Amino acid sequence: MTMDFYLPVKVFFGKGKLGKLKELTTSKKVLIVSDENLKKLGFVQRLKSLLSDSEVFEFCEVEPNPSCETVDRGAVIIRKFGIDTVIALGGGSVMDSAKAIACLLSNEGNMKEYLNKDKIFNSRIAKLICIPTTSGTGSEVTNVGVYTDKQNGAKKALVSEFFWSDYAIVDPEFTYNLPQSVTSSTGLDALAHAIESYWAISSQPVSESLAMKSIELVLNNLEKAYLYQDTNSREKLSMASLLAGMAFSQTRTTILHAISYPLTNIYNVPHGFACAISMAEIIKINYTGAKEKMDKLIKYLGYDSVITLVDTVERLLKVINAPRKLSEVGVKAEELERLAEISLSVPIADLNPVKIAHKQLVEIFRRIY
Repeated sequence: MTMDFYLPVKVFFGKGKLGKLKELTTSKKVLIVSDENLKKLGFVQRLKSLLSDSEVFEFCEVEPNPSCETVDRGAVIIRKFGIDTVIALGGGSVMDSAKAIACLLSNEGNMKEYLNKDKIFNSRIAKLICIPTTSGTGSEVTNVGVYTDKQNGAKKALVSEFFWSDYAIVDPEFTYNLPQSVTSSTGLDALAHAIESYWAISSQPVSESLAMKSIELVLNNLEKAYLYQDTNSREKLSMASLLAGMAFSQTRTTILHAISYPLTNIYNVPHGFACAISMAEIIKINYTGAKEKMDKLIKYLGYDSVITLVDTVERLLKVINAPRKLSEVGVKAEELERLAEISLSVPIADLNPVKIAHKQLVEIFRRIY
């Protein structure tokens, strides 16, 4: 057996850990990257109150599925004022944007050039601190960013050794009052990260262990967090998201995330919903090609068969009001073949344990249409 594991991020996890921010930020000039909603909620100001020794700039324009143009606007600020620390406060879109913005201080050009592989990031001199406000993406502990090229209508992932954050502060308090829709979507994103990392052909013993624990935490706590705003369950979901991020940072994701790309990019489906809509069907397919590994997971979860796992996922989707049919999210029947074509063109689809052909994926889509 051989394996590699690399995670150069120092993580601070727990209620009240935001207090670590001041001692981690010794810089003279700081850029907070966030979004409009978090600024309105006062979260950005809360960070600024902890950074009284620094000159603080704000870039709160990040949208869901951030565009190259958004990243470029943030880069203008970091270059103009010589920012030496970037703090990401938000979900995956914010953290992904901050990773690229931090790199663009010491790399010339625009984001689209890097997304299209015309240029490669060669350095990052700005310190990067990621503070997630949702429990789903795990982006605080990955070296992956996902960006949208609006001109070509394409959503692409970019991997860089310079996208690892220096510090991740995971304070579950930020998630206590998340709206139900955000709770459900981000929780399902964490579940997708974990289960895809677990069954990916690139998996290894450490990532499998992290993924198994994450799957257990999501399945046991997402419903309670969604229905009852249960803070204990929310803290466990924050841990689940972190563990899933650690797992897929080593393995990448597979077919579920490949399917999510066109669903989010073309139909504006929230990312976690887009990942989970085909999850039950893909579990059944992947069980045929990874039976021994899936049986190990099923036994760990305390289930008696793959059918029980599938039923649990389907029931969870129903309880938390996640879409379970492609027709619910605006997909037309005549678009299924094109949807399958785009999904299978995403490189991570090749990491799935079962090679799914175009015709088979179309059939899956018809079953969930």
